[in-house]
Amino acid sequence: MDAPDPRVIPPLPALLAFERAATQLSFRRAARDLSLSPSAISHQIRGLEEQFGTKLFVRGARQVRLTDDGERYLAKVSAALATLQEASRDMLRRRGEASGELWISSLPFFTSAVLLPALPEFKRRHPQLTLRIEATHQYADFNGSRVDVAIRYGREHATGLKVEPLVQVKGLPVCTPALVKAGLRTPADLSREVLIHVTTQPRAWPAWLREAGLPNLAPRGHLWLDSVPAMLEAAEHGLGVAIAIAPLIKARPGFGKRLVAPFAFEVAHSETIYLVSRTEQARDRRIAAVRRWITDAVARAS
Repeated sequence: MDAPDPRVIPPLPALLAFERAATQLSFRRAARDLSLSPSAISHQIRGLEEQFGTKLFVRGARQVRLTDDGERYLAKVSAALATLQEASRDMLRRRGEASGELWISSLPFFTSAVLLPALPEFKRRHPQLTLRIEATHQYADFNGSRVDVAIRYGREHATGLKVEPLVQVKGLPVCTPALVKAGLRTPADLSREVLIHVTTQPRAWPAWLREAGLPNLAPRGHLWLDSVPAMLEAAEHGLGVAIAIAPLIKARPGFGKRLVAPFAFEVAHSETIYLVSRTEQARDRRIAAVRRWITDAVARAS
């Protein structure tokens, strides 16, 4: 077999840009998928067209479509990228299985409230496995990273992924018992309090106040922190009122003593937290073990 000619094979970023734009028929959506600008996508595709001396897209005012050459090239590029992706995933799976490591990408609050308290149980069940847990609000990149399992809100970008509902959650204001004794009894009383926010969830308090019928409530002040654990610690120190995640907040040590829910009012809106894994790993024993452990941990935390 002849060696591949690097002068013929375009750069991988150009092939990825072409495949996404051709599949989506949109430079803008391709840019979103690849975390690039539309102009960067356009530049990569122009480079391909110059290399081949032919147009791959017909560009309209609001949309693009593939030329006949573009259609033929897409079929072969898609197959080649799928082969590369599967080869890379297989390497990652084999390395993970050989090392006994399993990577979890998890929401920070879920990590602290559910996973960390349950870790001793996991080690008892599976002493041969090592967990690597990343606490983040970012969506896990199953294509470009070693993530095996993710815990996240929503079903976005679920192509090729197995998405299983874990628990439905709602926002729940929490504070110290001292604030309740001082007169915090109804949502309207929040006008006398400091609202504690997490910078990654700026809509949490506005959404809760809107459901409580108080969209224009002006609190005494605002405190912004960079993580859910820091927000809850600030609330435990009496610095204000925080939005926790019910029912998982019940698993936090000291809930009901250092932190309490001051209102009987409960919002109607809920969101679902999902467990996400690759479809082709459905029979992976390591994934099955983690799935059972997380499901049991959620049941205990709820």
